[in-house]
Amino acid sequence: MNCEKIKTQLSAYIDGELSEEHSAFIRKHLADCDSCRYEEQLLHKTSRLLGNWEDVRAPDGFCEALLAKAETVSPLPRRSIIHAVRPLAGPRALIKVVAYGMAILLLCVGVIFFAMPPLKRATMVEPLPTHSESASQIDDTASISEDSPRYTTMAQMKVAGM
Repeated sequence: MNCEKIKTQLSAYIDGELSEEHSAFIRKHLADCDSCRYEEQLLHKTSRLLGNWEDVRAPDGFCEALLAKAETVSPLPRRSIIHAVRPLAGPRALIKVVAYGMAILLLCVGVIFFAMPPLKRATMVEPLPTHSESASQIDDTASISEDSPRYTTMAQMKVAGM
C-alpha cells in the first residue's frame, strides 16, 4: 500500500475502526515510514484536543434574541431600476453609447456593401442613325420611322418594352 492510502485510513486506525489484520499492516508501515508516522502523531494530538473540548451553553435568551433580530433584517436590499440605469448616466456613458452606435452602423454598412452583389451598370448602345445619314448605314429602313423614340441605353429600351 502506498502512503496516500495509509494516510486516508489513519483516522479510522486511531479510532479503532479497522480489523486487526489491517491495523497490523498499518502499524508495520508506520514503523518504516517517517512521514506517515508524523501524520499519525498529529492526528492523535488533534483527537486528544477535541476530546478535551467542553460544550459551551449559550446565555439565556440568546437564541430568541438572535431569531428576533434575523426576522427584522431583510436578506437582500431592494433595488430600484435607477440603480441599474445610473451607470449609463453622464457624459462618459453618452460617449460610449454613441461610439458603440457608430461601430454598429459601420458594421451594417460594411456588410451591406460587401455582401450584396455589385449593381450592374447599363451598357451603352450605339445611337440610332438619323434619316440624314446614308442609307448604307441603315440595315432596316422600314422599322425606323420619324416618330420612333431614340434610346441611348439598354435600360431605356427595357423600360420601353423593347
